[in-house]
Amino acid sequence: MNKRNVVVGLDVGTSSIKAALAEIVSPGTVNILGLSRQPSAGLRKGNIVDIETTARSIDSCLNELERLTGVEIQSAVCGFSGISITAVSNHAVIAVANPSYEITEEDKRRVLQLAQNIALPPDKMIVQLIERQYIVDGYDGVKDPVGMVGSRLEAEVLIIIAAAAALQNLQRSADRINLYLERFIYSPILMSEAVLMPAEKEMGVALVDLGGGTTEISVFQEGALLSTSVLPIGGDYITRDLAIVLRTSIEEAARIKEESAVAAIALANSEVMVNVRNIQGNEIKQVSQHVIADIVAARVTEITEMIHAELVQTAYFDKLPGGLVLSGGGAQLKGIAEVMENYLNIPVRVGRPDNIRGLQHEYNQPQNAVVLGCIGYAVLKAIPGLIEDNRRFSTVFSKISYWFRDLFA
Repeated sequence: MNKRNVVVGLDVGTSSIKAALAEIVSPGTVNILGLSRQPSAGLRKGNIVDIETTARSIDSCLNELERLTGVEIQSAVCGFSGISITAVSNHAVIAVANPSYEITEEDKRRVLQLAQNIALPPDKMIVQLIERQYIVDGYDGVKDPVGMVGSRLEAEVLIIIAAAAALQNLQRSADRINLYLERFIYSPILMSEAVLMPAEKEMGVALVDLGGGTTEISVFQEGALLSTSVLPIGGDYITRDLAIVLRTSIEEAARIKEESAVAAIALANSEVMVNVRNIQGNEIKQVSQHVIADIVAARVTEITEMIHAELVQTAYFDKLPGGLVLSGGGAQLKGIAEVMENYLNIPVRVGRPDNIRGLQHEYNQPQNAVVLGCIGYAVLKAIPGLIEDNRRFSTVFSKISYWFRDLFA
């Protein structure tokens, strides 16, 4: 792979697995050589419940990508998320060591090391540490304190915590197919780099990843990730509702959702009739789009209400001038942004990975945000505020950057 200067991104989701391979054509610019999407199996609400089945699903996706590109794949950058993820805010303060009170890299290292010292249950572990801001002698909003003058240095960070077993199982699934995972990066960080505008991240915005088994809400303000939470509901619930009410298979329900569903009854055309196969696949009946919309709208309303309740509970709902940005596979449902905007009375838009330079139009879809965010990370080799990507802290945070190599080798 390295001879052609290519990178691979991998997104292992509840309902689908996506892999993308890109060639770096110039600094910061890529040419996507291929993108593969395959149904996933062995996962529930973002967590692996069957290692062998998951491994086969990943292998199938990568084999298709190899067929499309003619490139043998041996390694990848992988996004991760799921119901087991939690985020904790922490704060640390130190006295500046330099007698001249000029803050050094060593001072920054010490305060970050102190900030990540929290008590964890034995089944949990820190996987990423994200800078929010520094405070120098009471002056906040500092992005990088090195070189500034002061006697007191504080750091505010967000610590991403995961169930150790969840990522261990993902690593072992990759091991089964001899795939080397170069790095795990928290999916909302990847998505934010791919779909959010700098002004949105600065003023305040909620990035909502409408996945198959979960809905992940990440709030950004002043350019930093402030909060993240996961709701145990996603687009697969809409698919199941359609399958149950229409008495059809999950595969047929997924097709109907993609081709004919709308997010609200008002958007449906009662004169449009949709063919629906029965579970056995040997009979076809016709159902109006209005009936389909009635089924879908109930679940969309429930998801919207849950998003609203979560943002109110975390006290961020009234601090989002940028509103909501929807991404993930569920964001493709026709009219969902308009429905949520009307309900929440704040701006809502569908986020596409427009920030990936050189991205071809056919790949610019919301469901590709994570896998293309992996490509963007691999090209840039750094994401602002993500400590694990700063080589100056590689020794101190080796367990954050390479935790799975240390613990599960």
